[in-house]
Amino acid sequence: MSPTTAAPQRRVASRTLLVIAALGAVTAVILAALTPFTTAVAWTSPVAYAAVAGIHQILPTLAGLLTRWWGAIPLTAVIAAALAFPFSTLGILLFPALALPALAIGLAIKATGCRWASRSRWALASLAGAIMIFALSLPIISPDLLTPTLIALVFVARVASALAATALALLLQRALHSAGIRTVG
Repeated sequence: MSPTTAAPQRRVASRTLLVIAALGAVTAVILAALTPFTTAVAWTSPVAYAAVAGIHQILPTLAGLLTRWWGAIPLTAVIAAALAFPFSTLGILLFPALALPALAIGLAIKATGCRWASRSRWALASLAGAIMIFALSLPIISPDLLTPTLIALVFVARVASALAATALALLLQRALHSAGIRTVG
């Protein structure tokens, strides 16, 4: 490549951006609607909250599956956070809470070669997202409650929740494919 020749840039198709925006908006609506429930669960039990919080990763993961672009996963989460943070008890902290686990999932998919049909790669990516959100959420738990047992239970709940979210995203992709909606890429 000569100094006057620019490196080729990958452009993101309009259809891809529309899928990301739509799934980000739906995620935001679901998040805002579930905020009273998830807030009550969070105050009641950190383990129960960790078990249900994976719901917020379903549609960003689906965006990655439908667009076959790893960047769709964190971008969908950022759009969801931008639309939902005014309605969330987390407020501006919703951005890292949604975007960083989604980024971990996306980077894990990219690092494993973007093999979109591989369930084992999706399980690995889910684990990366679960570890990220576990690390983010641990400092928020009251120090009075922190015990090795609670830490282990929260970790297991985060992993199970992330794996369930990914499994649901894969099921949704299969259902959409059966209905005639194809992947973008």
